[in-house]
Amino acid sequence: MNSFNTDEDTKKILQKYNHCRVKIYTFNQSRYPRINKESLLPVAKDVSYSGENTEAWYPPGHGDIYASFYNSGLLDTFIGEGKEYIFVSNIDNLGATVDLYILNHLMNPPNGKRCEFVMEVTNKTRADVKGGTLTQYEGKLRLVEIAQVPKAHVDEFKSVSKFKIFNTNNLWISLAAVKRLQEQNAIDMEIIVNAKTLDGGLNVIQLETAVGAAIKSFENSLGINVPRSRFLPVKTTSDLLLVMSSLYKKKKS
Repeated sequence: MNSFNTDEDTKKILQKYNHCRVKIYTFNQSRYPRINKESLLPVAKDVSYSGENTEAWYPPGHGDIYASFYNSGLLDTFIGEGKEYIFVSNIDNLGATVDLYILNHLMNPPNGKRCEFVMEVTNKTRADVKGGTLTQYEGKLRLVEIAQVPKAHVDEFKSVSKFKIFNTNNLWISLAAVKRLQEQNAIDMEIIVNAKTLDGGLNVIQLETAVGAAIKSFENSLGINVPRSRFLPVKTTSDLLLVMSSLYKKKKS
């Protein structure tokens, strides 16, 4: 899933894989207007994405995957091909590979009831204090992000002793369930209000959603505690150089 900011660059890079025996699909997520924090009106003057309007738009978080995936037509295409689950992960997580043990658990559940949504979590360290965590409320698993936590409880949320796991954003999701919930308009995700300041100094509001927050909308959801090796985010050039260097070794799980 690309945003309007990354789509063209991604297509250029993917051209060199045209002769590979792997089909790579892309689709775009939505484009939402930023809101002026003072007037609560859209910053955009019109629907164009050029000139002064460039900063007026934003991609509304990875929670948009459900609607955008459905609207792209790829969901129906994959279901028509007999596919049952998608594995979703952050593009910068080099540890996010298809784990056949988890897939086998999905296809052959011990209790005979298939999970519609599986979230991989891993043990929290002091470097992960901002990561979302799983809670159980009214019989459903729920994802709690730090942006949703009142300031008075942020330190408590960051505690590695009270909240011992965090969401890796490696997710296994039933395609049929996504289709059902999307057509029923039943995917419920909390809105995250994200305050930003544009280059010109204008204070704006972005309304975003997180993909994992939909866990409560699916039936028989599950959290699986996985090894740390499945969470290896590379966000900076120095991160990448470290992983590529002779100083780094990745243990086989």
